Amino acid sequence: MDSRLLATIIIFPIWLTLVLVFRRHRQWLFYYLIAAFGFTIQLVFLAEHFGLDQLLVNLASFHVNLISKNIFHIPMELMSNGRFQIILTDGGSSILKLGIECSAILESSIIFSLLIFYPLFSLRQRILRVIFGLVVTYVINILRLMIIVLMAYKFGPDYIFLAHAGVARVFFFVCELLLYWYLMTKPTVKSVGESIMAKQPLAEAARVGHALRMRHAIAQVMIIFIVIGLSVSSFIASDEWRKAFVPVARQNRPVIYQEETGMEKAKESVLGETNGSNRLDQSTIKDLAPGEEWKVRQSFLEFEQINIQVSEGRGPVALEVYVNDIFQNRAIVETQGIILDYKVFGKEIEVNDGDILEIRVKNLGQQPSNYLIEIIRKN
Repeated sequence: MDSRLLATIIIFPIWLTLVLVFRRHRQWLFYYLIAAFGFTIQLVFLAEHFGLDQLLVNLASFHVNLISKNIFHIPMELMSNGRFQIILTDGGSSILKLGIECSAILESSIIFSLLIFYPLFSLRQRILRVIFGLVVTYVINILRLMIIVLMAYKFGPDYIFLAHAGVARVFFFVCELLLYWYLMTKPTVKSVGESIMAKQPLAEAARVGHALRMRHAIAQVMIIFIVIGLSVSSFIASDEWRKAFVPVARQNRPVIYQEETGMEKAKESVLGETNGSNRLDQSTIKDLAPGEEWKVRQSFLEFEQINIQVSEGRGPVALEVYVNDIFQNRAIVETQGIILDYKVFGKEIEVNDGDILEIRVKNLGQQPSNYLIEIIRKN
């Protein structure tokens, strides 16, 4: 059994008992602290157990990719599992991986728990504030990730720690504090003040129209619909979400794990120019993750008829071939075993002098795999 699910099963009855006891005895401070803190832990564990954290990273990576390419015009390609291939300003290529900590699942769980158990507001207020808080937290997280991408693109891998653990984290922390102040601290102080001044019950002072101005409630509803509407329309505007949401192999992680956000040099993806001989040009792709797609390119100096061969590999893999960015052919090697010297296409592909061949390799299996891709020339 997964450690997170087991921890939740152990925590839940203890947490529920304490919450009911303190609520029954009207010990509101202890009730609120234990209810919010305990529920946060359980939400985080359950979200990680069911993979919701990775789902949020994938969703965020899709939106960050759209913003980066269409607004900031950053040369990058979206990959699976919260990763991007970025062409840096110095001409080099690097892989930026967004770790699970970039899902904002912890912060979202905190704001959900703090608001849903807050005794001052009515149920309708709590639900509205929770939805608004989660939506705004997602937007803040997108802005945080944009800071990481922009700094990584501008300054390179050496600044990824400063971008992620420094600038972006401080920005996210400050924005979340302001959000907590707006959703909880400000209306609480206002309600207490109005209750004292008007000599009315605190619950009356905290109703909609007092602690939460009607115009603020309407504005929150509008923001919720705008953000959700933009998110839904993004899936219509671009089909690159398919890259972000490919199935990936689940890996057990310890309850406390190291941060995964980082940047590394991209794998070599150029096969090299031909010299007119019948030699096999080849490219080794290492540790291609489940669902990950990689591209290799080849230029030609003369007319040739070629085929593609997977000389080494393991598990199902898909290959697509483009000549000068025009689709030529696609094939899937459907096997769970080892692939050796598998000629992909039944018919050769023709290329001419100056043509650029691009081979897209995608791991369809459930485990990382290495592939040796070769170009075979017809004699």
